[in-house]
Amino acid sequence: MNKSLDNTILLYNQEIINDEDMLVPFADTGAILKFVSENSIPVAHFWTTPPTVILGLQDQRLKNIAGGMRRLEEKNYIYYVRNSGGLGVVTDSGILNFTLFLPNKNNITIDQAYEQMHQIMQKSFSDQIETGEITRSYCPGTYDLSIHGKKIAGISQRRAGDAVAIMAYISVTGDQKKRSQLMKDFYEISNYPKHENIEYPNIDVHCMSNLDEILTDTLTIDIAKQRILAELTTNGYQIDRGNFNIVRESLPYKDAYNQTMNDLIYKNKKLLLGEE
Repeated sequence: MNKSLDNTILLYNQEIINDEDMLVPFADTGAILKFVSENSIPVAHFWTTPPTVILGLQDQRLKNIAGGMRRLEEKNYIYYVRNSGGLGVVTDSGILNFTLFLPNKNNITIDQAYEQMHQIMQKSFSDQIETGEITRSYCPGTYDLSIHGKKIAGISQRRAGDAVAIMAYISVTGDQKKRSQLMKDFYEISNYPKHENIEYPNIDVHCMSNLDEILTDTLTIDIAKQRILAELTTNGYQIDRGNFNIVRESLPYKDAYNQTMNDLIYKNKKLLLGEE
């Protein structure tokens, strides 16, 4: 695992995001990538949201996305589009979003980065966690994480400068069938008439689960965070729980944050106006 010279990792344990701050975690992602690239200090970022659907850039090409967004509003979900590719996911207070930011990206390949998150998840929760696309889940990908064929997490990554962000969407607790049904309804409405060039998910609401359910374990978001931090410590990191706030108040960080936020605001205005 890529480490800074003193093996310190900065912890950004972000509290639950309010509706009006829904773009903040992704603006932070852009700023943290720049910080890690320039300072070679790893960062671990945790965050959760109110009931929210996070759309990918590819979702903007749905022919009836306006109808799908109306369905999300009817179900009292907020929504926005992130500044990266892929498809939509639904998050709420039972979903833990975890990003590990590492420096020296040229020392870790794309597959190695994904495998690193796989290993963290295995050692934090269960050695039964496997990788492989769960094709009828929402936001399916090659590095879906599953137990007994039930998807419990998805992984993506972003690379910028000399840093890589490995992002995990972890279903810890809550009503996973309800989440899956919401996304099934969204795509059935939004992808009518069907797109000729893009294959959108044909979701099976039974192919995903939560860690607490499938492991029959008492899990909360806080316990999940503690297990991941314990694994990072076992791997040789020292967790710095206090100094990330200093980083976040620095002028270079604020400049990178504002630049990313402006890009996100622009993309979401286009979404709401129905522009590609």
